[in-house]
Amino acid sequence: MKQSENPSNAPQRKRSGRYIHLTLCLLLAAVTALSCAGCRQSVDQAKATEAVEVAATVAAPTEPPYDPLNFVKPNIPDSGAEGAYSAVDSGVYVYDNMTFELCGASDSAAEDYAAAISDFKKSAPEFTVYNIVATTHAEFGLPQRLIDSGSVYSASQLDNIKKIYSSYSQDVKPINCYNTLGEHINEYIYFNTDHHWTGLGAYYAYQAFCEQTNQTPLKLTDCTENKKEGFLGSFSDCADSLKPDTVYYWTFPYATHAMRQEESGMEPYEMNVYYEHIENPSGLYSTFICGDSSLFIEYNDDNKNGKKIAVVKESYGNAFVPYLTYNYEEVHVIDSRYFVGSLKDYMKENGITEILFINNIMSANNPFMVDGIRGIF
Repeated sequence: MKQSENPSNAPQRKRSGRYIHLTLCLLLAAVTALSCAGCRQSVDQAKATEAVEVAATVAAPTEPPYDPLNFVKPNIPDSGAEGAYSAVDSGVYVYDNMTFELCGASDSAAEDYAAAISDFKKSAPEFTVYNIVATTHAEFGLPQRLIDSGSVYSASQLDNIKKIYSSYSQDVKPINCYNTLGEHINEYIYFNTDHHWTGLGAYYAYQAFCEQTNQTPLKLTDCTENKKEGFLGSFSDCADSLKPDTVYYWTFPYATHAMRQEESGMEPYEMNVYYEHIENPSGLYSTFICGDSSLFIEYNDDNKNGKKIAVVKESYGNAFVPYLTYNYEEVHVIDSRYFVGSLKDYMKENGITEILFINNIMSANNPFMVDGIRGIF
């Protein structure tokens, strides 16, 4: 007789098949879920990474816009010595074997100078107009102790320059060389027997000009250093304790030449950017472009970039302008005290589109100098 199946086994086998199938489905679903979760996680991570990168790009720190009114007053070295007004020149203070031309300045004079530069820009909007007001030795050499005690009076050049720079029309571009000079007050940036800055001081002002006009400055390490010893400057007779200065200047790793016009209307003649033949101890500052003249044109013979600039200056500009030959093919140096004619016409005739006015703070506060500048517009 055929053995009958146990009825209890059949349902078990049927449930086992469904169970196995269900288990496989669940496992497959779990694997799929994990795979999808992994995909979602990868996508989510990618999105998160992209969001972080975008946020980082948006939040990346950017250099703040240049602010010419952001002046930083340096700490002036103080030897503890006492000083005295010169018996020879009451406008000169002698301290620590150095001479300082005391600064007389006012807000009204500052505003008048700023108005003159702004008026030129308004009358010739096609030109790019820069301005530098240079500090004198008194700002960075006289200890605050002497000024606070009332031993000596010299107006704050920082406050006066800030007044000038804040009074320009918006399209004049002031160049702040105050901060750059202030970073180097322990270096030989001013003469001790003269009212001018040295070739090194003028270089730091040039460096500031390049940085604030997006140009690469010439490196002094690429140049050849030269010096003339025994310079007796304009204040050398103000005290017996003063020692002669040294005039340093740097010749360039490229060829230059210059044309000099003594006075307007005279025939210009060719010479070098530096006049190295001066032997008179009191005239050694004239090593820089041979001193003052109505017109002095410098040429870079190796760099034909087509760039030209006019520089309206007094004698502080003499030590400054040679460095510009690195950035410009032609540098037209005009002394407002001797130049005769229309500055605007001269620039148009010579294809010049940029102009830099550079004056020391004493000249900027001198109404006769300012009137002279206006006279060539």
